[in-house]
Amino acid sequence: MKRKAKVAMFWAGLIAIGAAAVAIPAMAHGPGGPGGPGGPGHELFLLARAAGITHEQIHNALTSDTNLKTDFTNVKTAHAALINCLLTTPKSCSAQITAYANAKQALATEEMTVWQTLFQSAPNLAQAQTVNNELQQLETQRHQIFQQIFGSGGDVPPPPM
Repeated sequence: MKRKAKVAMFWAGLIAIGAAAVAIPAMAHGPGGPGGPGGPGHELFLLARAAGITHEQIHNALTSDTNLKTDFTNVKTAHAALINCLLTTPKSCSAQITAYANAKQALATEEMTVWQTLFQSAPNLAQAQTVNNELQQLETQRHQIFQQIFGSGGDVPPPPM
C-alpha cells in the first residue's frame, strides 16, 4: 500500500510540475498568451464597446469583410512559405520575408479600415476616450510596478503592444 501511495504522489507531483511549466509562462503573457487578449484588436474591441458599438456590429463587420478574409489567408500562406524556406534554404528567403511582411501590412491596413468604419458610426466616442485615458493610466502604473520590481535596467519587460 505504501508503494502505491508513493507512486501516486510521484505522478501527482510530476503532473503539478508539468502544469506549472505551462501555466507560469502563460500567466506572464496574460489570459490569451502572447498576442492574445490585451493586444491591439482587443483594445479596439473594448474601446468600441465603450463607444456604444455592439458585439454583433463588430462581429458582422469583421466577418463580412471579404478583403479581410483574403488578407488573412494571404498571411497564413506567406507564413507557411516563409517557415518552409527558413527550414530548407535559410540563406535565400528574402522573397518570402518580403511577401510575409507585405501580407501582414495588407491585413493590418484592412483591419484598421474596418475598425475606422465601425468608429465612424459610434454613438458615444466621448465614453471611449475616457476609457482609453484610463487604460493609458493603468498601463503607466503597470510599467512603474515592473520598474519597482525589476529596476530600471534593461531587464524590464516592454509594455504589450
